[in-house]
Amino acid sequence: MDESRESVGNRQEQPVTQHEKERQQSEVERAASQPVYGESYNEEYAQESAVPLDEPIRSEERETTMEDDVKPGFGWVALTAAILSFFFAPFILGIVGIVLGVFGKRRGADTLGNMAIIISVISILFSLFLAPITQMI
Repeated sequence: MDESRESVGNRQEQPVTQHEKERQQSEVERAASQPVYGESYNEEYAQESAVPLDEPIRSEERETTMEDDVKPGFGWVALTAAILSFFFAPFILGIVGIVLGVFGKRRGADTLGNMAIIISVISILFSLFLAPITQMI
């Protein structure tokens, strides 16, 4: 029978020479010294980026503090004018709401001023675009 047609199970194992043992051992050592996932894998990254347990966690964030000198009067008046502009004189009360909203923001009532400005702008836009439609009906 030809040697290339012999089945694997029928082959007799040949004795391994000392040179082949050394070559196989050097291949194993070379494979063991290389990183598992290629050259770019940094095996020690997890250890370097871990936070030590004995140090307190520091945060760069600062707590927000409430302003002491807020004068919300203009903000409330501006918001009232902005809401009323949906029902009466949208242009006049809308502009009053925007102006008083800006004054309210300058005095520290940022949220009230922003809400008044946004609501006033929406009221004016509604009156510009929806009033002609309601007049036709």
